[in-house]
Amino acid sequence: MRKLFLLMLCYGAFSARAQTMISGIVSSKAEGKGLAGVSVSVKEKNAAGMLAFVLTADKGVYNLKFKSQADSVMVVFSGFNLKKEFIMLANKTQHLDFSMTAESIKLREVKVKLPKIRQLSDTLNYNVEAFSDKNDRTIGDVLKKMPGIRVNENGSITYNNKPINKFYIESKDLLQGRYGLATNNIEFKDVATVQVLENHQPIKALKDKEFTDEGAINLKLKDTAKGILVANTQLGIGLSPLLWNNELVTTYFDKNRQGINTYKGNNSGNNVVAEMAYLYPGANFAGSQGGMLSVQSPSAPAISEKRYLFNQSHTGSVNQLWTYGKDLQLNANINYINDRQEKESYARSVYYLPGDSLLAIEEALKSIERSNTVETSLQLNANTDQYYLDNAFKVSGKWSREEGTIQNIFQDLNKPVFKISNIFSLIRNHKKSTVRIYSSNAYSSTPQDLKVHPVLYPDLFPGAESSGFIRQALRQRQFSSASKFVYGLDKGPWKQNYTLGLNANIQTLASELQSGNTSGEQFIVPDSLRNNLKWNTYEFYLSPDYIYNKDRLRITAAAPLVYTFLYNYNRITALEKKVRRLFFNPSLNIRYELNLLWNISASVLYGNELGGIESGLTGYLMPSYRSLVRNEGELPEQKKQSYNFNLSYRHPLHAIFWNLSTSYIKNSMNLLYGYNYEGIRSLKETYLIPNISESYIFYSRLSKGLDFLSSTLVLEVDYSKSKAVQISNGELIGFTNQRFGLRPEISGKLSKWASLSYRFQYSRSINKVPGDQGRFAPISNTVQRTQLNFFPINGLTLNLGLEHFYNSVIISGTKSLNFADVGAKYVFKRMEFNLDYTNILNARQYVSASYTDISTFYTAYQLRPAQVLMKVRFKIK
Repeated sequence: MRKLFLLMLCYGAFSARAQTMISGIVSSKAEGKGLAGVSVSVKEKNAAGMLAFVLTADKGVYNLKFKSQADSVMVVFSGFNLKKEFIMLANKTQHLDFSMTAESIKLREVKVKLPKIRQLSDTLNYNVEAFSDKNDRTIGDVLKKMPGIRVNENGSITYNNKPINKFYIESKDLLQGRYGLATNNIEFKDVATVQVLENHQPIKALKDKEFTDEGAINLKLKDTAKGILVANTQLGIGLSPLLWNNELVTTYFDKNRQGINTYKGNNSGNNVVAEMAYLYPGANFAGSQGGMLSVQSPSAPAISEKRYLFNQSHTGSVNQLWTYGKDLQLNANINYINDRQEKESYARSVYYLPGDSLLAIEEALKSIERSNTVETSLQLNANTDQYYLDNAFKVSGKWSREEGTIQNIFQDLNKPVFKISNIFSLIRNHKKSTVRIYSSNAYSSTPQDLKVHPVLYPDLFPGAESSGFIRQALRQRQFSSASKFVYGLDKGPWKQNYTLGLNANIQTLASELQSGNTSGEQFIVPDSLRNNLKWNTYEFYLSPDYIYNKDRLRITAAAPLVYTFLYNYNRITALEKKVRRLFFNPSLNIRYELNLLWNISASVLYGNELGGIESGLTGYLMPSYRSLVRNEGELPEQKKQSYNFNLSYRHPLHAIFWNLSTSYIKNSMNLLYGYNYEGIRSLKETYLIPNISESYIFYSRLSKGLDFLSSTLVLEVDYSKSKAVQISNGELIGFTNQRFGLRPEISGKLSKWASLSYRFQYSRSINKVPGDQGRFAPISNTVQRTQLNFFPINGLTLNLGLEHFYNSVIISGTKSLNFADVGAKYVFKRMEFNLDYTNILNARQYVSASYTDISTFYTAYQLRPAQVLMKVRFKIK
C-alpha cells in the first residue's frame, strides 16, 4: 500500500506539471486600466520556440495553458507603444497580474498595413480590403475569395467544411437565415471586417453548457456606413429579346435599428428569387413547395443558371430589426415573389430492364410556371447570460400553376400551399442547473390538381374517350406539434441534460384519379383510383444527454428512448392499423483539439424511422403524366447507421485551412421499391423484401492565401460509392454507383491593373451491375471557368469570361461546349455604368448525360441567345 501511495503521489505531481495555467490581468502602470491586445507568451529559459501565446481580451484579461517539464519558465509581455518586459516564474499554475510602461517609438516614415487575417481568441478577422479588387461590388463577391470560407452555388456559406449557424450584421441577426439578401446587396466598401466566430453558441445562456463546432459570420461595418440611409437603384435595358433588369435596395444600420428593403425585377436570366432562400442548417419553415404532383421536366443542368433561365421575376422584401436595451430585439420580415419561368428541352431516358432489353423514352419538353409567394415572420428574442426567450410566428402562402407540353400531351398543374407556425423557446439558468421549455406548432394545407390530356391509361378508364383527359386531385393537410422540457445539471466539466418530449404529427390525404370527356363530363371514380387516409403519429421520448468538456477534449453522448404510436385509418378499405414501436437512438460525438492548429472529431449515430403517409397509398396515384404509384399497405421501417470522421487544420497567420472528412452510412429497410414499365408508363410498387444500402463518402478541401501572388488557392477532392438493390419488371437487380471529383481553383490580383479567377472541375461517374459490365460506359465531365478583369484607368473595369464544358458520352452533336462573355464597368462618383455582352458565341443548346440508379438520362437544354444589357446604378446616401 505504501508503494502504491507513493506511485499515486508521483503520478499526481507529473499530471499537475503536465498542464500549467497562468492567468491574470495586464494593466497600464500609469492609468491602472486593463490593456487589450497585449501579447503574452511563455517559453523555457534559453529556448527559441514558444510554448504558447495569447492576446489579452477586454480589460486586459489573459489565460495561458501549456505543457513543460522545466522547473521554471519565462513569461514575456509585449505590445505596440509598450515596453517589452519579461519575468521568470516557477512552472506551476498561478495567478499573475502585470503592469506595463508606455514607450514611445520614433519612426521616420511608417505605412501601417493590417494583416489579411487576424485571430483574437475564437474570432478570426478578415480584412475586406485585402481580399477585394475593383471588379467586386458586394460583400458576397469578396467572401468567395477568403481562405477557409466557401460560398456554395445556392448562396449558403460554410466555414472549414461546416455550414454557419448564424449570419450577423454588427452582431445582430437581421435576416433570420435569409442572409443572401445581405451578401448580394451590402457593398463591400461599407464593410471593414468579416469576422468568423468559431465554435459559436448563439444562445448566451448555453455558453459553456452546450458545445458546437459550427462557426458564424459577423460583418463589422465602417463608421461611414452606420446611421445613414443608403439607397442603391439600378435601371437596365437590353436586346435579344427586349430585356430589363431593375433594382431598388435601401439599407440602414445603427445601434438600435437595422433594415434591408429590396425590390428586384428582370427577364434577363438573373435568378433574384435565389437570394431569398432560407440558408441556415436544419428544417426550413417554408419547406418543399413542390408537393407530391409535378409536371414532367428535366433536372437543372450543371451550368450557370443565367445560361438557361427564361424568366420574368419580381421580388420584394422588407426586413426590420429593433433593439431595446442590450439584449432584447424584435424582427419583422416580409418577402414577396412573383415569378414566371419557361423551360424547353429534349430528354432521352434509358431504363435498363432484365436481360438485355432497354426501354428508351424520348420527350420534347416545354413548360411555363407562374407563381406568387408571400412569407411573413415576426420574432421576439431576449438573449442574456441568465435566460433566453424566443418566439417566432410565421405565415406563408404560395399560389402556383404550371402548364407543360410533351409532343401531343398537355399537362396542367395547380398547386397552392398555405403554412402557419409558431415556435416558442425559453431557457433559464440557475446556480448549477438549467431549465428549458420548447414548443413548436405548425399547420399546412397543400391541395393540388394535375390535368393531363389525352387519356394515357385506357386500361384504367374503360370507355373513356381517347381525346378526353385524366385528372389527379390531391388534398393533403398536416398539423405538427413538438414540445419538450429539459432539465440540465452543471458539475464542473460534466454537464447532464434530461429531456422529456412529445411529438405529434396529424395528417390527412385524399386523392382521386378520374377521367373526363371533351364536353367536361366526369365519371365515377372506382376505389382502385382513390385514396382517403388518416395518418397520425405520436412520439413520446426520454433522452438523457451527457457532455464532458475539459481542456481540449469534448464528448457528447445521447441515449434517447422513443415510444412511437402510429394510427392509420384507410377510409376506402375501412382498414384500421395501430403500430407501436419502442426505439433506442443513441449517438456519440467526440472532439479533441490536438493543439492550437489541429483538431479531430468523430461521431456515431443510430436511428430508426417509420414511413410517412405516402406509404399508405393503396389506390393509384399519378405523380406525373407517365408514372403511377401504389403500395401494398405495408409500413416501411428503416434503421440508419452513420459513422463520421473529421480532421481539420487551420493556421490563420499563414492563411491555411484544410479539412478532411469521411463517412460510412448504412440503411436497413424492410421494404424494397420496384418499377414496372409498360411503354412510357412506369408503376412504382413496394415489395416486402428486407434489403440494405451502403454509402461511402470522402471529402477534402484545402484553401491557402498566397500573399506573394495576392491570391487564394483552393483544392477540393471528393469520392463517393453507394450500393443498393432495385426491382425492375419483377427482377431483383443490384447496382453500384461511384463518383470521383477534383476541383482546383485560384483567384487573386495579377497586378494593380488586372485580376484573375480560374476554376477547373473534373468528375467521373461509374455505374456497375454485377454480371453485366457492358451496360454503363463511364461518364467523364470537365468544366473550366476563367474570368479576367482589367483596370486600365481609374474607374474603368473590363471583363472577359470564358467557359468550357466536356462530356465523354454524348453520342449526338459535339461533346464540347464553349461560352464567352465580355463586359465593361465605369464608375463616376456615385454612378456606375455596366455594359454586358453575354454568350457572344451564341451557343443555343447544352447536352448532358448522367446516371441514376440503373438508368441513364440524356438531356438537351435550350439556352438563352446572345444578349446585350446596359445597366446604370445610382447610390444615394
